[in-house]
Amino acid sequence: MKHVVTIPNGWADYLRREEQTGLGYQVVSVNLKDGRTFGQVVVSEGCVIQVRGHREVPFQQEEVASVQVNHRRWNFRVADSAMPLEGKS
Repeated sequence: MKHVVTIPNGWADYLRREEQTGLGYQVVSVNLKDGRTFGQVVVSEGCVIQVRGHREVPFQQEEVASVQVNHRRWNFRVADSAMPLEGKS
């Protein structure tokens, strides 16, 4: 079972108002309070379910500073061996 992280309430409200990237999910960028950024993050029903280049979600809810829908698609349902797109994530 994959580790999932709930999006903080204020950002979950924002995501509910935005369009979906695909059926039941959005691809977003997540910025953390420590300055790290993850550019391809899949969110479904208010939870982070996948982060590109990571087997597990590499952050916790309390670390999230902001979330921005970007719809940067990738086939996240297939094993992804790609390294993180951001140099410091």
